[in-house]
Amino acid sequence: MKFLYLLLVFVLGIGLVFPQEKRPISTAFPFLLLGTDAIACGKGDLGVASTPDVFSQHWNASKYIFAKEKSAFAMAYAPYLNRAVQDIFIGNLVYYKKTKRGAWAGSFNYFNIGNVTLTRGFDKDIYILGDFRPSEFAFDISYSLQLSSRYAMGITTRYLNSNLRLPIEESNVARGVAFDICGFYSSKEHLIGNYFGKYTWGFQISNIGSKVQYEKLGQSFFLPTNLKLGTGYNLQTNSYNHFQFLLEINKLLVPSPAKYGFNDTNGNGIQEPTEPTEIVAGKNPNVDFSQGIFQSFGDAPDGFSEELQEISWSLGFEYAYNETLFVRTGYFNQHKNKGDRKYLTLGTGFRIQSWQIDFSYLFSTAKTNNPMSSSLRIALQCKL
Repeated sequence: MKFLYLLLVFVLGIGLVFPQEKRPISTAFPFLLLGTDAIACGKGDLGVASTPDVFSQHWNASKYIFAKEKSAFAMAYAPYLNRAVQDIFIGNLVYYKKTKRGAWAGSFNYFNIGNVTLTRGFDKDIYILGDFRPSEFAFDISYSLQLSSRYAMGITTRYLNSNLRLPIEESNVARGVAFDICGFYSSKEHLIGNYFGKYTWGFQISNIGSKVQYEKLGQSFFLPTNLKLGTGYNLQTNSYNHFQFLLEINKLLVPSPAKYGFNDTNGNGIQEPTEPTEIVAGKNPNVDFSQGIFQSFGDAPDGFSEELQEISWSLGFEYAYNETLFVRTGYFNQHKNKGDRKYLTLGTGFRIQSWQIDFSYLFSTAKTNNPMSSSLRIALQCKL
């Protein structure tokens, strides 16, 4: 089981994968932070304050209140580590329906970690014991309520399941429950010269929930509780041309890893049995999830400067022609000490009557390898 968790760490590019990283934050179910839909991913992996669409469930469910269509269904596919293997991917299904003052939505996210062949050596021979497919999934249900003509809030409940255990092991399938809180504001249209414009803003606190264990009596891991804050500006030059400009910041609400050392009482530079390991900077990360949320704002070993490093940001842009042709681009930035994800995204989309298909592509600009680099994400939706 420990081997499989380390495999998951490698696949998702967290933990100690990149030796040049300094105290990156690791969590359980890290795939929950990854976007799959080509619309948001084409704009730099942001969506908390963007124009509402069928995939708002992942980014900010309260946006459904302001969606133009009463209901829609969609699916998305995002390959992972496609430069190395071909059978690792993240899939997503989502459906929403608006009511008089509210909106319901459900989604299913599936992370397939590929096919693993079990072998065992005996003398000089190697025997194949069989194949299995480790995976994780999340099932979400959300409800959003319109609180005013311009503002809405939503809540999402989430069931989590992680099956990383070997078939021959007697260990638990990791399970968990989490919820999100979100809000979205859309202003009235106003004139800028001869053009119409409006601004939006949104927030989301996602994956709030208790720690989970991958093994019986094993270490407990935090869920990837995450804070998103974003704003956007929509500009309409005429009835055909629409422009959207977006900014978003993210911060994990999970304790930072502490810095450990020992009190060298005899000054020989060697840790003796009488000199226990202790925290020399930062705070104890082994706390309850609720305490960890508040602690995460001020527990970095290097102080406020390191807290700022834990904030990632992204910029996004979209051009829409007559709501039938879409061109998108964006940029995502994460500090090199906290994951070093830096990449440029491009995207496009086409709408024909009730159907729309979207594509996005990611170009890594960091020195470290990005598991989503050079991957084509695809999304298909039907407006009902």
